[in-house]
Amino acid sequence: MLRFFFINILFIGFTAALCAQNYTNQTRSNQQSYGQNQQDNQQEGTPKKKKKKLPYPDKERGLSIGVDVSRFLVPVLDNDRIAFEANLKTNYKKRMFLAGSLGFESVSFEDESTNTPPKDGKPYSYESTGIYGRVGFDYDIFVVEEENNNDNILFGFRYGFATQEHGADQITISDDHWGYYTTSISTYSVTTHWLELVSGLRTELFNNLYLNLYVRLKTKLASNNSKVMEPYRIPGFGRGSNNISLGFSYVVEYQIPWGNKKRGQ
Repeated sequence: MLRFFFINILFIGFTAALCAQNYTNQTRSNQQSYGQNQQDNQQEGTPKKKKKKLPYPDKERGLSIGVDVSRFLVPVLDNDRIAFEANLKTNYKKRMFLAGSLGFESVSFEDESTNTPPKDGKPYSYESTGIYGRVGFDYDIFVVEEENNNDNILFGFRYGFATQEHGADQITISDDHWGYYTTSISTYSVTTHWLELVSGLRTELFNNLYLNLYVRLKTKLASNNSKVMEPYRIPGFGRGSNNISLGFSYVVEYQIPWGNKKRGQ
């Protein structure tokens, strides 16, 4: 069901324009009908019916193994970076998922010039390699009567951590009078911790094959960086100079079924 979301959103603009033309007339008509219904209800004493609350359906359960395919686009958008991320997810009770991620990210760029301004606005040669992980949970709020619909609308929470080795073989400091001065910072380790608020859409494309789109709001908790140089990027988090970061994930996953019961049993 949610797989049509990305297509249907394209028609919202057209639909809104058409609906706006009839909004005034419809509003007046609805107000007249509402007033008439109120009078009829008062005269007849008809009680209002309570809206029926749908029970949460028996969706397919299992262990999901996935890959964040958006990481493969990182070298296309920034040829200084390489990244990879794998994901695990499994059901806990009916509406909750336990989730975890493990990833790798490296950054490397070099400016070989020493007597001219640095290229690409990067005043040093830099290299960073590190791994990261996330653990947390997702909660499904999508309740639907459609049979065999296993789609989800998810809200969740993650704790993230990363450890990396980074250093700068060449740092260029420019001065209008003295010219360009170069120095270096040897490679050392940095560990960073953060929290994430997560929202996402999950839809079943084919039997047990799912697509996930996640939006992640991240806030840095702590870092043991004891030197002046901030990491250019923290693996799994974002810019090292930022305390708050916004990220996206597009995960393709396969679910290995377990503990499922047929409806009505």
